[in-house]
Amino acid sequence: MELMNKRRALSAFCVLGAFCIANLALTACGDHGVEANFFKGTVRGELQINAVVPDTTDEIRVALVESFPPSSLQGLITSGVLSANKDTSVKSQTLPFEMSAPLGTYEAAIVIWKAKDQSFLLTDIVGIFGNLDEFELRSITLTESEPTIEEVNIPLDLERVNRTSSISGTINFVGAWPSNTAIVVVVVLKSIQDLLRGIPPALSFIPRDLTDFDYRVGVAPDTYSSILVAWLPVGEFDLSRLKLLGFYEIPEQPGVPAPLTVEDKEKITGIDITADFANINNP
Repeated sequence: MELMNKRRALSAFCVLGAFCIANLALTACGDHGVEANFFKGTVRGELQINAVVPDTTDEIRVALVESFPPSSLQGLITSGVLSANKDTSVKSQTLPFEMSAPLGTYEAAIVIWKAKDQSFLLTDIVGIFGNLDEFELRSITLTESEPTIEEVNIPLDLERVNRTSSISGTINFVGAWPSNTAIVVVVVLKSIQDLLRGIPPALSFIPRDLTDFDYRVGVAPDTYSSILVAWLPVGEFDLSRLKLLGFYEIPEQPGVPAPLTVEDKEKITGIDITADFANINNP
């Protein structure tokens, strides 16, 4: 079955882009060879952090998006890397930033986070200009007469990427893998809104053409409503059209998603899921 209707769901670009967005992020506005006068606009502000920065943090960047969700990698304009103090005694800090951008209107200014030794995932959005909890976006417009925008101040929620715990188990696949498979992923949700907004707390990609797979996904300590396996075909560009293959069920109530509470630094095992490709054809 399809998971839900559209409502600001990130496109599959955000998932598939996990493999290549690092290249984009490393070519921030001042570095990708376009003439400097093309970037006539300037955006300044502060990132407000009120928690210890996870020691797994590699990069934090601000990104401007003309249309949200972006339809291509070219839809992102990124800042340089912003340096945060990862000392565990520092529980509050402010990171000023300034970035150049072409004139125009940007539907969203977001903050993306990257873990050490991993590519960027656009699901790892840790702040937006607006309200992250309600996912309310504030647009930014840069014009010839007003090329500079000040006070783009963004509070960050780094707790959502402080993945000190983990969930693991075995996925047993039923049926043949479709030839048009683009991705199969384990998705961890606190609520269905996480997927509607395109920012699930955690996800993990599964290699193709296996009969079973031992997965492990890092998560922040929290209570999660469901752990599911989902599929997307080649040529589909909307996460809201993910097809559900299976989910972790309450043992006494088959067919009912099992919630899971994960404590700090807890490693939960035995979260096994049956993923049936026949479910792709369900309405």
